[in-house]
This record gives sequence, C-alpha cells and structure tokens, in this order.
Amino acid sequence: MSNAIPFLVTDVEQLQRWSRFLVNEGRRAPEALEPSVWADPYPDGQMIRTIKETLANCETVAALNQALRHYRRVEMMRIALRDLSGLADLNESMRDLSDLADALVGGALDWHTNALTERHGTPIGEHSGEVQKMLVIGMGKLGGQELNFSSDIDLIFVYPEKGQTEGGKRPLPNDQFFIRLGQALNKSLTEFTPQGTVYRVDMRLRPFGQSGPLAVSFSEMENYYQVHGRAWERYALVKGRIMAGDEAQGKELFEILRPFVYRKYVDFTAIESLRELKQMINVEVQKKDRFHNIKLGPGGIREIEFIVQAFQLVHGGREPALQGRALMPMLDTLVERQFIDAETADNLRAAYVFLRRAENRLQIWNDQQTHDLPTEAEPRQALAESMGYADYVAFHEALEAKRAYVQQEFDAVFAQKEDEGPVDDGFDQACMTDQVETASLEALGLPDAEALSRLLNHFYAQRPYTHASSEALNRFDGVMPLLLRQLKHTEHPALALERVLKVLTTIMGRSVYLVLLKENAQAVKHLLQLCELSSWMADMLVKYPSLLDQLLDERILYEPLLADELLAEAVEIRQRHQGDDEAFMNELRQWKHAQVFRVAAADITGHLPIMKVSDYLTWIAEAVVKVATDYAWYFMQSRSGLPGGCDDPDACPLTVIGYGKLGGIELGYGSDLDIVFVYDADSSLKSQGDKPLENHLYFMRLAQKIISMLTTFMPTGTLYEVDTRLRPNGESGMIVTDMAAFEAYQQNKAWTWEHQALVRTRALAGATSVIEHFDAFRKQMLAKPRDKAELKQAVVEMRDKMRRSLDKTNAEVFDLKQGRGGIVDIEFMVQYFVLGYAGEIDALMQWSDNIRLLETIAQKQLLPESESQALIDAYRHYRARYHRLALQNKKARVPADDYAQEREAVAQIWDRVMTQQCDLKGGCV
Repeated sequence: MSNAIPFLVTDVEQLQRWSRFLVNEGRRAPEALEPSVWADPYPDGQMIRTIKETLANCETVAALNQALRHYRRVEMMRIALRDLSGLADLNESMRDLSDLADALVGGALDWHTNALTERHGTPIGEHSGEVQKMLVIGMGKLGGQELNFSSDIDLIFVYPEKGQTEGGKRPLPNDQFFIRLGQALNKSLTEFTPQGTVYRVDMRLRPFGQSGPLAVSFSEMENYYQVHGRAWERYALVKGRIMAGDEAQGKELFEILRPFVYRKYVDFTAIESLRELKQMINVEVQKKDRFHNIKLGPGGIREIEFIVQAFQLVHGGREPALQGRALMPMLDTLVERQFIDAETADNLRAAYVFLRRAENRLQIWNDQQTHDLPTEAEPRQALAESMGYADYVAFHEALEAKRAYVQQEFDAVFAQKEDEGPVDDGFDQACMTDQVETASLEALGLPDAEALSRLLNHFYAQRPYTHASSEALNRFDGVMPLLLRQLKHTEHPALALERVLKVLTTIMGRSVYLVLLKENAQAVKHLLQLCELSSWMADMLVKYPSLLDQLLDERILYEPLLADELLAEAVEIRQRHQGDDEAFMNELRQWKHAQVFRVAAADITGHLPIMKVSDYLTWIAEAVVKVATDYAWYFMQSRSGLPGGCDDPDACPLTVIGYGKLGGIELGYGSDLDIVFVYDADSSLKSQGDKPLENHLYFMRLAQKIISMLTTFMPTGTLYEVDTRLRPNGESGMIVTDMAAFEAYQQNKAWTWEHQALVRTRALAGATSVIEHFDAFRKQMLAKPRDKAELKQAVVEMRDKMRRSLDKTNAEVFDLKQGRGGIVDIEFMVQYFVLGYAGEIDALMQWSDNIRLLETIAQKQLLPESESQALIDAYRHYRARYHRLALQNKKARVPADDYAQEREAVAQIWDRVMTQQCDLKGGCV
C-alpha cells in the first residue's frame, strides 16, 4: 500500500506557498531549492555517512556547531520539498527525519567523546577492564524511526559500567565523564546561535527524570526499573532504540530491560495503565481546549499508537514478534497473529498515514512543533491543498471521518465497562460483600444458591482472600459479577464454582490474572465451562495460571495445532534460546502445557473427534522430543565438538526411539514417554572438540542431556516423565546403545515380550540415515521367522503374568487396561499377528498403531472382518473412556457392568485366537 499523496507538485513556488519554512530557509540557502538537490532519494545510509564524516573533521566546537546547524537546515529543506511534492511517501519522510537525527546526534557524540577523552583519558570499566562508551537511547517516535518534522527528541544517556578514566591529564570517575559528555552534547544540539538550534532535547524520560543524573550505568538503570519503574515507562520503552553508541552493548542493555517492558505472562494490567494515561491526556485536552489537536485529541495519532502498543504490552512477552518499535509493520504482525482483522488494520493504517501526513504539513508550515489545526485562513488553505484537497472544509471532513474511526476502535479496546453504565441486575451489589446470603443468590435466579453461598463464604474466609492486597481485591470485585452471571448458564453451578474458586485462590497473589478475567468476559465464560467439564483442566490452571491466556480467543482455544505447525513453533523456541538452558526449558514447558490444554479444551467441548486426541497429544510430544534432541546435540557440539567419524553438524547420529503409546501414536493426558536411545557411530572414536570424548561417553552425555531437558522440574513444571527401561538389558543396561549392540541384543538375547514391544516403535529424532537404519532393522526383526505355537505360548504366558500382577478388576469395577477383554488383550493379539505373520505380509510392518494394524489384519484375512471390526470398536470405546477419565483425574476403571458386550466380544476372540491354531489362508478357526 503506497503512502504517497495522489499527486506530484514540482513547482518550487507552489511548494513555498505551503511552507513559510521553505520561504525563510530558501533565502539563506537558495541552492537547496534546486530540484536537482531534492529530486532523488538518498541511497541507504548515505546521508548518515556523509554527515558523520564531515562532523568528524571539524577542528573546533564552533565549527562542529555550525556544521550541525547547516546540515539540519539543508536536509530539513530537502525532506520538506520531497514530502510536500509527493515524491516521498510517509515512510521515507519519517525514516529520513530519524536518520538525520541519528547522524547529527551520533556525529556530535563522537566528536565530544574524542575531545573529552583527550582531556580526561579513556573510561575503563571497573569489573570488565574494557573501554566504556556512552550510548544514546532515542525514545518515542525517534526510537521507532518515525520522527515528525519539527519534533523535539527524547533521549536517555547510559553507559555500561562504573570505573575511572585512564591515560588523561585529569582523570575522572566514569559517571562524571559521561555526565560531562552528555552536557557537552546537549549544548551543541540545543544552544541558540545565529544559525538557530539543532533540536530541542527532552531528557525527562531518564531514570528519576529531571532530578536524576544525566547519565546512568546499566546496573543503575536496571535497578531503577526493577524498584521504581512505572507503567508509563514501560510504554515509553517499547520504542526505545540505541541511536548512537555501541550497538552490541545496546543489545545487551535491552536484554536487561526486556523483562520490565514485556512480561512473561499475558499482561492486561497494561490496558489499565494505558487507559489511565489516556484519561490524564484527556484531562489536559479538556483543560487546554485541545480537541482540535490531531495528536492528543479524540481519534488522534496517540490513540492509534495506544491501540497497537496495548497489544504489544499485553502479549509481547509471550509473542516476541510483537516486540517491534515501528507502528505500521506492527499492524501487519497483529493481523498475522490474529489479534486484529485485516480490514481493521488497513483502516487504522490509512488513518495513521493521513494523520501523520497532516502532522508533518502542520509543522512544515513554519517549522514549529504544533499539532493543533490552524485557525487562520492562509495556513488552513495551505494545509488542505498540501493534503490534496481543494479547500479546508473538504480536508476537515476527511479528517473527522478518520478520527471518528480511530476513536471507535480505541473505545473497543479501552472503554471501561462501567462507562457503559452499570448493569442493573443485582449481581454487582451481591458481590460487594464478604458475606454472601443464600437469599441474595436465590433472588438473582441462581440455582443451588445454598451451595454457592457456602462456597463463596468459605473462600472469603481463607487467607488468600483475607490477606490480598487492596489492588487484588479491587480487581477481584470486577471479576465476581461476571462469574456469577455466567454461573446461571452452567449445568452444575456448584461444581463449576468450586473448581473456579481453586483457580482464583491461586491467582489472588498474582492479580494480573484477575485483570485478564476482568477485561475479558469471554475468558470467564470459557473458564467456567472448562472447569465444570474437567477437574484435570482446573488443576492445570491451578498449577500453571499462565494458561488462562489460552481462554482469550475461542478460535485458538478450540483449534489445536497440527503436527507440522507444532514442530515449526517448537523449533522457533529452540532457535531463539539455543545456548540458554533455563530460558529454553521454561518456554518449551509453557508452550507444551498450552498445547495440551488446547487439545483438552477441544476434546471435552466436542470440537475434536475423540480418536484424534491421541494423535494431537503424540504430535506435541514428538515436537518436544525433536527440539530437545536438537538442543542437546548443538549443546554437545559446543562443548566437545562433533563425534568421531561425523562431519555434518546438522545430522545427529543418535536417534530417540519411541515405544508404547508414544511409538503407537496413542498418548493420553499425563502419559509418560517410553524411549530408547541408539546411536549409529563407531564407539572407539573420539569427538573432535577442545575437550574430546570417546563416542560412547559423548552419546551417553547427549542422552542424559535430553532426559534432563524433558524431566527437570522448573518453575514452569516438567515436560514429561521418561521411562528408559525398555532399553537392552533393562535397568541394568547402558542408557544409550550403539546400533550394532542394539541389533545383536534384539537378535540374540531379547525376550519375546521385547519383540512385542518392537511392534509399537518409531524413530522420532536424529539424522535421516540413522532413522532409516533403525526402520530397516525393525522390519527385519518383525519379519523374523517364528514358530507360531511357541510365539503364542510366550504371548499368553506374558499376558497371564501381567494380569495376575496388574489387573485391578473386581466385583465392582472393570480395569479398562488390564482387565480380561480390555485394552491389553487387544494389543497382545495385534502383536501376535504382527510377529507371527510379518515375514509373509509386508503391510504388517508399515504401522505402529493398533487401529491401522487391525485394519491390515482384516484386509489380509488373518481375522474375519467382523471380528477385526469388533476389536477396533472396543478399542476406540476404551480409549475414549480412558481420555475422559483422565480429564476427571480418575483411574482407568469403570463400573463392572460397563462395556459388557465389548468385553465379551474381545474375550471370545482372545480365547479363539490365542488357544487355537491359526493359518494364513483360513485365519483362526
């Protein structure tokens, strides 16, 4: 979308009629009005390089100050001419104005740094011993590289470390050196001379404002924001940018400040803070009659900025893509991330372009920092014509349409519910007490009012409520009416409230989550619905309150990601944090919990077919295992180089083999991961790094690192419990095995049950060649000729042994997994068919999941289709109930009378298949 005005004007006299600045400056520098000077844009970076080179060659401070003012005048003329003529779009004008400020400030900083160093020596850090340089942070529109024509510039001066200068005639402490440097820089920029000033500089955004030191160290800045930082300072730092000084040190500084600006959780307190800031602005607008101010007035530039930055501050901690400084690219990101729709973004962008153009033209008129619409005829007509309108009335009509739209969208984001007037239904009044009467709730039409009042009064008597801060209590008072109103629409209000109050008990001390609920009535609705349906989901919210942000968007909540989308997101987390174990492990855990929560939400509300639940849960685990393996692989390379015999840093010779439910794509909620580690490399070789390791030890540590990544308890919980006992020789065997030893064990020492386990295996991670090697060997072992009678006897004996020790079936309950006619009977029959017939039927080695294997068994006529279908139906019913029980935190046991028909069918097929002879042609008879 072009931001250029829809006409070109190259007549200089016409352009000067729209700008007294061009008339006045044209008298001083007529050569700057020549079209050849301003007809073409600068190549990238040329303006900055040219100005800095010239400033560096100035011999005196007087020459420096004169050069600064000269460049400011001629470049502002060039920018004004290109902007007014339509040759430059808004983006070019904003970038050129920002680049000019970068060049002038940066060039002056370098000059004064050299001059002060000659006198006092070089600042040296007291801890690092390294040379210290001052960094200049550009704030506001300068930070976002969106500077307007006659803006002042908001700056903060900062340096890395305390210390002392060295090598000068008169040494100074670093703080004094940088304060003097800041004073000298400001004087060059702000001092009025016959050539005017360069910029009005505002330093009030620095720590402690005007009462604070002019320059502060990194540690002082970090401490200030941790202890004293206010909400509006978070807002200001969103656009903060190192405009002069060492960029690498600047990156280090903003990593320090990032947690202050962008919270790790979804932070709706930002909405409150921005709302309060806007109310303060509104008071000033009314007091000073600034309704015609296109920046601060209703529907003005500031409201568009607040809309975008609200989303950034609320979600930026969890969505790094939202941590940008420039407004228009951020609108695109908001659309991509589905925070706003494309039409809204287009309209806001159009309004922003219109208002920012008008802002520039207001200021180009006389080089004054004004945002008020003119009242006199001449500047009004100039403004209208420069914006492409015949007269001021037409321009003002278009302006008001843009402002009306902006205000509408602003109100949609920020308007307080109470502004709409109280809902006169009694709920707010009923909540304004710490003792809820049953009669009050009955009068509101709430069912089971006695149980509800008992639950509420018990909650009000507990420590989390009685010792909550006044801020938390105020926020809680905003949530309770929403909660009680929604309770009217639940089937089991007491159960729903009991579980939700457990969640509220947890978050009373972290009341930012109360703001999330207070600001989002739909989130309250989803909270009640999910807690009513599942105690497991309520427990997840108690353990991980950050999952509450999943309730914000129904489209996301009930649409879990597919396998490729999951892997892409997990890989992005790994790439972002490679080398930072703690950050990687915490974010991956938060991400995994969120994905499982979304699957459960879609499951219990019927948005996800029950037999797809295991697919989604398995895909999540696969993505986690893959990125954990990659992280550990690159970690080991950084420590000990590549393993001996390996030359591809992206091809990990170790593969993680998934067994059981993981291998069979049948994970449930809370399932642990059965995995085995196998590597395909020469054990006798050593790695190639500074600290070489024998390959076997190298892969041992790699496997241990992966297990640590998955199982270590962090503030964000764990990823999975891991079981490696299915490895060769079980618990007495090595945790990692080379491929040759793995093959030898399977061929010569493995028990029949270990070959059964091999039926449900898949290689999940590692180099393609290693995975292919394992897959080929798996098929070889499954296809191994076996005596079917001996195989059947071994399978039956193992099944009887398991049932005796594990089956919890009794007169009252049936054990879904271990009971006769249950899940394991079906799995063992499938494994018997695969091991018995894979050498004759290749298709039996294609899959690792029971449903598709049963379908193949029927297609190959190893079982009658009716019996195979009966096993499939029973297996699906059992698995569905298994998931449902898990979501209620119950064991996999059902009343003894449940599934009587399915159990009998499975038991009959078991008796016939596993006690009679079966052949390939006729099946089991």
